[in-house]
Amino acid sequence: MRRKKLIYDSHEVQTSRTGYNSRIYGMMEKFLLMFVDEMIAENHTRAKYNEDLYGLYPKVVHNYPIPTNPEESTAVNLHELLDLPENEPILLYQGGVQMGRGLEQLVDAVPMIEGGTVVFIGDGRIKDELMKKVSDMNLEHRVKFLPKVPVDELLHYTKNAYLGFQILNNVCFNHYSASSNKLFEYMMSGVPVVACSFPEIQKVVDTEKIGVCVDSHDPKSIAEGVNYLLKHPEKRAEMSQNCLKARQKYNWKQEKEIFIEIYQTA
Repeated sequence: MRRKKLIYDSHEVQTSRTGYNSRIYGMMEKFLLMFVDEMIAENHTRAKYNEDLYGLYPKVVHNYPIPTNPEESTAVNLHELLDLPENEPILLYQGGVQMGRGLEQLVDAVPMIEGGTVVFIGDGRIKDELMKKVSDMNLEHRVKFLPKVPVDELLHYTKNAYLGFQILNNVCFNHYSASSNKLFEYMMSGVPVVACSFPEIQKVVDTEKIGVCVDSHDPKSIAEGVNYLLKHPEKRAEMSQNCLKARQKYNWKQEKEIFIEIYQTA
């Protein structure tokens, strides 16, 4: 019987990843790659990293979301849910409330942000610590927390936001090289971003003109990015329209053709 081809889809950078600090992961990956016919990485920055590490340049398949039109949804009124005025800008972070995602820096930035309410949607290891930080800084009137919601419902919440945060910290190569689901979820909902200036994320933000990039380790820089979008609603509206145009390209309907071809030709 002919052996079936083995394809390794490496969604993360296993050798430089938060919580995976042992050398054993790299040793195991290097050994197991000898039995792999094809490897897939999420973007070209990660593919080049793997080439430098193992001498193998993987095929690239981006993890873009399924195309939807959440801006047409009326299923969730986030302002009403949070008892906020309808004209209050919602400054949204959605996703895991974990270390290395710039969330502590975001809370530190809030006193320098000139308007709006920061909203966290999600749960995670540092959520209690973050809520205590907000309380200690007397920022409960400026920062709200909601629990995580099912993935297929999330975009109904996202579309309510004035802007979205994707401010990963450079704590490992996995973060530095990320393309980030969050970035494309905001895009899909027509929500401009305040984003970290890491290569894959900044490339999309700058090319498609869908937000501003900041120093995600610096609360002042984060606040400046937010304040720019608050002070320039016309630019924010233009960026929102750019998001809706860009989602025609950055979506799974387009990207899956590359994925299917890999399996058909392996």
